[in-house]
Amino acid sequence: MGLIAVPLFPCETITHSARTATRHDGSALRAETIACGLRSIRNEHCYFRVLMRLGGGHRFRAGRDDDVQVTFGPQVARRVLRYELDRLCEQAGKTQAQAGERLGMSRVGFGHLITGKNLPSKPALEVLMDFFGRPDRLPMMLELLAVAKLKPDQHGTVRQDIDSSSTVKDFELAIGLEAVATGIEVFDPMLVSGLLQTEAYARELIAYHASITLGVNVEDSIALRLRRQSVITREAGPAELWCVVEEQTLRRPVGGPAVMAGQLDHLLETTSRPNVNFQVIPHEVGVHPSLTGAFYLLRFDDDWRVAYEEARRSAHYYDSPEAVEDYGKVMNHLRHLALNPKRSRALVAKLRKEIQ
Repeated sequence: MGLIAVPLFPCETITHSARTATRHDGSALRAETIACGLRSIRNEHCYFRVLMRLGGGHRFRAGRDDDVQVTFGPQVARRVLRYELDRLCEQAGKTQAQAGERLGMSRVGFGHLITGKNLPSKPALEVLMDFFGRPDRLPMMLELLAVAKLKPDQHGTVRQDIDSSSTVKDFELAIGLEAVATGIEVFDPMLVSGLLQTEAYARELIAYHASITLGVNVEDSIALRLRRQSVITREAGPAELWCVVEEQTLRRPVGGPAVMAGQLDHLLETTSRPNVNFQVIPHEVGVHPSLTGAFYLLRFDDDWRVAYEEARRSAHYYDSPEAVEDYGKVMNHLRHLALNPKRSRALVAKLRKEIQ
C-alpha cells in the first residue's frame, strides 16, 4: 500500500497559481490536471493523494475532512496512460518508430504501448519522458502505471488535497478522456451541460463559484470549459453527443434574461448539428430513474465504455460491464420519458420567445 499522486480527469476551475504554467508555441494556457470529473468545480492546481489497498471493494484511509474522494479502476488509469504517451510523443515531434528505437524495440512494439496492449515498464517511462523532453511528467506517469497494474476487480481511491503545495505545470490534455471519446451521453437535471454552455452562462456559474471559493481563476476556468466543446464541434470526427435535461434546467434564470436568451439561442444552433441529440424531460414527468443526479457515459473507438457520476464530495468511474449496462438502461429510460429531439427543440424555441 502506497501514497500516490494521480491526476485523473478534467476539473473545470483553475486557480490563479496555475498561471505559473509554461506556454508552448504561443498557445493559450492549458489546464494541468486530468482530475476529478467532467462537471467538478474544484481546485485544479493540486495533486491527488491516493492510498491503494490490494483487493476489490475496500475503502481506503480517508484524507482530510474536506478532501474530495474519486474512485476508479485500472482500466481508466490505463486509458489515461496510453493517451498521454501518444500525446507527449506527438507534442515532442517524434514518430512511434523513433520512440520504439529509443527503447530498443520496433515501431510496432511502441505502438502496443499506445494501444494499451502492453503496459510500459518503469525504466521505459524514464527513457521516454527524457526522450520527449518532459522529465517533469515522469512522476505522474509512474503513478498512473501503479494504478493501471491493479487487477480488474481492484480500484484506487483518490483524495483531492485542496491545499496541496505540489506544483503542477503544463498539461495539454486538460479535457482528459472526454476529449478522445467518440460518444458522450449526458443527463443533468439542474444545469445545461458544459459542452453546450455559452461563455456568458459559464461565466455566471464560475464567477459565483469564485465568489465563495478562494483562488479560482475565472477567465482561465471559462477558457477551459469552452475548449472542452471542441470534442463535438471539431471538423474531423466530432464525438456524438446525446444530452437529456429536465425542463427546469431551461427555466432556471442563470444570469438573468439576456444570458438565458443567449443560452437558448445557442442550444437551438448547436442541437441542429447532426452529431448532437438533445432531449428535454417535461415537468409532467414526476418520477424517473435518475432523480439522484447527473451522470455521464463515455464511449471510445474500440467500444469500451465508462460511466461517471459524482456527488458534492465524491466521484466514481464505473467501467465494469454490469455497471455500464445499468447506466445505459437508465439513459435509455430517460430518453423514452423525454420529448423527442424535434419536440424538445420546439420547447426550447417556445421558452426563448417567452424571454422579453
